[in-house]
Amino acid sequence: MNDPNGVFMMRENHYQAKLPFRARNHADLVRLAGGVFDDVDERLRRKGVVRVLELGCGYGGVLLELRHRYGARVELHGINRHHGDGNVEIFLRTGIDRGLIVPGLPLADPLPTISYADVADGLPYADDSFDVVYSQVAWLYFGNKVAVLSEVSRILTNDGIAKIDADELRPALPPEYGRLVEIWEDGKLLPFSRYLRQFDMQLAPAPEGEYLRFGKAPHFGADLELVLQIDLSRISPNWDGVKCVYRRVPAGVDASARTAPR
Repeated sequence: MNDPNGVFMMRENHYQAKLPFRARNHADLVRLAGGVFDDVDERLRRKGVVRVLELGCGYGGVLLELRHRYGARVELHGINRHHGDGNVEIFLRTGIDRGLIVPGLPLADPLPTISYADVADGLPYADDSFDVVYSQVAWLYFGNKVAVLSEVSRILTNDGIAKIDADELRPALPPEYGRLVEIWEDGKLLPFSRYLRQFDMQLAPAPEGEYLRFGKAPHFGADLELVLQIDLSRISPNWDGVKCVYRRVPAGVDASARTAPR
């Protein structure tokens, strides 16, 4: 591990610098999206194993806490865009740092399974796969946010729940760019929160901001066409996030099959 060329030290420095952001714990999730312990507990009263997915799992802080708390009663999955965003080696290091894994001892329960994909291109899971899906902090970086939510709905079980840290407006940005999901219908702005309510989805209050809470919503997003998306960091290096602009297509037209701009 002591690389004479200093490679390990650079990796370690990078790991430690990213740790507070990419290894956020369940207490952070409670602040941003209400937490998931209660949702897992509720489902464990009805079934033997609960399947859980985190979008943008980073260094695996919450997944490792779920593993420590529930053991084999939960089947844990996470998805990152790139291997360097969080992988098995990093999960092990995070677990040891947090006292959730004892170094040198065999693992009593398997580590969470990690997949790598751009969630805007779809989720690599079968229909009705997960009982609980959650995400914190990653929402603002997702492209084609409506398509991501549609995919989450697809992989949820019929009694599943999704909790996505997703403020409708970001006050730190100028008003032109604070609204990361912008929907237009007949030349008029259709607020995202109003559109969500048509599918029994809601922006619920969290201790800090609000989060998107929903169950299975099969037709969500089918009437929206992605017109453009903007990487806000290309406008200003001090801004973060991807803004997605949609238009609502006429009734009877399925917009979901159209090719989205990249």
